[in-house]
Parts: sequence; C-alpha cells; structure tokens
Amino acid sequence: MKNRFWNIIAGLALASSLCITAQAQTQDPATTYSNGKILLQQQRYDLAMAELLPLTNTSNYAPEASYFYALAALKNGNPNAAYKMLLQLQNQHPTWEGMQDADYLLANVLFEQNEYERALSKLQELKGSSLESDAEGLKRYYLNKINDRATYEKLMRRFGSDKAVAQVYADKLLGGWYKPQDRQMLESLVQEFKLDRNRYLNKAALSRQGYNVGLLLPFQLNQDFAQSARKNQFVTDMYAGMKLAQDSLQKQGITINLFTYDTGADTVSVKRVLELPEVKQMDLLVGPIYKSTAKVAARYAAQNDINVINPLSQDVEMAKGNSNVFLFESSVATQARQAAAYAYQNFSPKSAIILYENAKEDTTFAFYYRKHFQQLGGKIKVYKKFSPSQATATAATFNALNLQDVGHLAVFSDKMTAAVNATSVVQSKAAKLPLVTYDKWLEINQITLRQLDNLEVYFISPKYMDKLNPTNKWFREKYISKYNLTPSQYAFAGFEMLYYFGQMLHQYGPQFNGQLSVAGLQQGILYQGVGYTDRSQRNQLQPDNQYVPITKLENLQLTVVNPVY
Repeated sequence: MKNRFWNIIAGLALASSLCITAQAQTQDPATTYSNGKILLQQQRYDLAMAELLPLTNTSNYAPEASYFYALAALKNGNPNAAYKMLLQLQNQHPTWEGMQDADYLLANVLFEQNEYERALSKLQELKGSSLESDAEGLKRYYLNKINDRATYEKLMRRFGSDKAVAQVYADKLLGGWYKPQDRQMLESLVQEFKLDRNRYLNKAALSRQGYNVGLLLPFQLNQDFAQSARKNQFVTDMYAGMKLAQDSLQKQGITINLFTYDTGADTVSVKRVLELPEVKQMDLLVGPIYKSTAKVAARYAAQNDINVINPLSQDVEMAKGNSNVFLFESSVATQARQAAAYAYQNFSPKSAIILYENAKEDTTFAFYYRKHFQQLGGKIKVYKKFSPSQATATAATFNALNLQDVGHLAVFSDKMTAAVNATSVVQSKAAKLPLVTYDKWLEINQITLRQLDNLEVYFISPKYMDKLNPTNKWFREKYISKYNLTPSQYAFAGFEMLYYFGQMLHQYGPQFNGQLSVAGLQQGILYQGVGYTDRSQRNQLQPDNQYVPITKLENLQLTVVNPVY
C-alpha cells in the first residue's frame, strides 16, 4: 500500500539533508513549495503541512501543493484533513495532470476512514491506467484488514465481480470464516475467478479449525519448581501474555491454537521435539530462544518451510540467510541504523561525535551507528572508546571534547560514569546540543529526570510503551484480573507478538513471508510499531522488527519523536 507514496516522495529528488523551518510568510512560493517537499521527504509531516498550506489556494503551485499536503496529512495520521484537501483539489483543479495520483490517494484516505465502498468505487476509476497494479495492491491490503464478516459480505454483494474482493473473501473463508454452508459459494468463486482448486477446495483446509502455533520455550517443567520458578518467570509471563492475545483474537473470529513444548538450552531437547510428526503440522513456531537451539530450529524451518519467530533475540545473525526466520525484537544493527538515520535527518550540521564503552555490545552498536551515519553522508569528528571503570580517564575523555560545529553527540554506554560525564559536559559547553543514547539512562539515579529534560537528550527506546495509552491500561487491568500479578515487559511482548503474527496468519496464511513487505510498518496494539520493511531500504523485507522508537522528555513525560505515522 505505502510503496507508491514512498516512491513518489523519493522521486522528489531533493536533498533530504537540508533542515528546513516553516517560514512561508517570508519566502517566495517556489522556495516554500520546495521546502514543503523536502520536509515531506524527511517525514516531518506537520511541518510539511504548515509549509504547503498557504500555497493550496492562490499560487501557481496550488494543485501540487494540495496533493502533497494531503499526502503529508495522511502520513501524519490525519485522514480527515487529507480528505478535505483532496476534495478541494478535485473541485478547483479537475483537469490537473496528476489527478490519477490524487484519486489513488483519496482511495487510501477513504479506506483509512473505513469508507470501504467509496474507496473501492474510486479505485475502479483507475482500471486501465498506469496505477491499476498499485490500486490492486492497495485494495488487497485494506480488504485483508477487515475482520468483520458482515461488513465484508456487504462488499461482496456490491463488488463481488471484482477478483481481488472475491479472492480475499475466499482467503478469509479458509482462514476461519468457513462453515459447511459456504461450500457452494467457495466452489462458485473458484470456478468464476479460476482460483487454485487445490488450495481453496482442499479438504484439510476446509476442515481447519484455526491456526496451530507451536511454542518451543524453556518452561523447564522437569526441574524443581522452587528452583526454576524465578529463573523462568519471563517465560511464564510471555506465555500468559500470549494467552490473552489468543482470547482477543478469538473475539475477532481468529482462532489460534497454542501447543506448548518444553525445550531447554540444550540442542538435544529441541531436536527431540522437532522430530515429533505433529510439529510439521504447525503453521508457525515460536522459539526456541537460546542461540544454539535457535540454529537447530532455523535449519528445521528452512527444510520444512515453516516460519519461526524468535521472541527475544536481538542478534540478526540468527535469521541471516533464512527467509523463514524472523526476530520479534529489533536487532542491535537495526536499532543503531534507525537512530543514526533519525539523527542525520533532524540534527545539523551533519557531523557527530561518538563515544562508546569498551563492552562488546556497545562497541557493536557504535560500529553500526557510525557506518550508517557515514553512508547517509554524515561526518564523524570523534570516534573513541572508553572504559567506565577508569573514572579519571573517562572524565578526561569527555572534558577534552570540542563541541563546536558538531551536530550531535552519541554516547553508547549504560553506565553511570558515562551518563554523568556526558550530561555534565554538554550542560557546561553546549546545553542545546542533541545527545543520543540508550533509554537505560532514565534509570540512573545519579541523574534526575529534570536534568535530562532540560537538555536535548534523545533516547533509543526499542521496548518503549506508552503507559498512558488506554489499550495498555486495558491490558494491565485484564492481566491483573486474570493472573493477580502485574504484567512484566515479557507479558506485553508475548501479547503483541502473538496478536501481530496471529493477524498475519489470518490475513495471509502460514506462508505470510512475502506479504510482510506488503503489510509494512503498523502501529502496534501495545507497542508503538511493528513491521519488517525499512523505508530507507526500498521497503525490502527484513528479518527483524524495523521500527525503533526514539523518545525525548518533554515536561518530564517521555514522548515518541518518530511515530509510525
């Protein structure tokens, strides 16, 4: 769905490295229009809207400015503003040469407003045009998201002659909607639209009672409970979260059957489980979590074409070269790359100082951060390792920094020594200098939240969840009510993971690999976002979660500065 819009934005061929501030009232229309497109390309949608709005009525750029304003509004999560602007564009410039693109965008907006019939009618107008293929992709994307059978059957009554509408309906029948009385309808669809009989009229598929998910996790039930309970609490919490997701999906008509297998850290126990004939009948495997056992499962996944999700690992090597293995978490490489991209897009000048701890994970993080920042065109003024255990040497390293003409400072260490020295130096030398670091700094007692709030500190927060979000509050209350315990981060992760992949199974079936790129980045239920495509990599499918929240304190409240939309 989103690929066309990102191609349009990329096609602007503008230098996204520029940092523009909305100053429409003091600029000529050409400059204002150019700035608006740059801001759109930089994904700074609110600023792009403010820049383009004055041009949408009177200037020579009105049609183009109106279109890009509507696109920015949609990307900014404001489909109503996009809709109003597109109607204005149609009324004032009906002969504009880009009207087909505007119609496509309007269909996207209507889908976002749940105006399915109007959206489908608008897409019918693009038949025979150069956008017909894109229109089909947009149509399938949103049709797959409809979980209410009555709503879909209403669409079938009006658009049943549309192959995409009919085929998605057939997919949904196989995905859990099917009842014996649907047989005649399904046979009719297969015959009329020449669908694959082996798939849609397969006896096993029609008798399916939901999707089977195997959990290969270290429950360690054979060990003494008193010894294993605390050690394996994270597994219990994750499973409890998944059970709540199973309940939520069931209420939407999506049946997920969970099968648990106790697999420890040894490869023998995993191999023993994978030899069970029933495992080959699973539609999805979750786990195992340890590196050596994960490798065994990865080979099994490739040999049997079964998708495997590693729920906790941040090591992208676990999935490298295997199209059936995905990490639910963002890898260290992705976290560093996304943070570097945000810094490059938003901080000027395009130069950085990078200091990092001598621990392996921090050295790796700094390596990927520097690599991507340089690939984007940024310059590294200082790239230096330090040891927090050597307090005097660490202080000297920070105090010797020259912060003049530096776009931002990046510090990769979660130690108190690094945090105190970094904030002290920035506060004394350049209080407005952006500082990029881990969100673990928020837990360091030697630095107050007020100190961090007063500075321009940006936190890499891969596990961030908005505690004020009503859905998170609902989950917390539901979890406490059922288990009489406060949910841990593993409980939240278990819910989000099964809910997301349960939706993928429902929409695309067990072989959802290729469709993850179509799904793109999505807002999560509890998480800020989940997705396996990277906009900067031309939306190519990636093996780990590509959305990494970047947060900043504003009035002592953490806010996400790079929302999904």
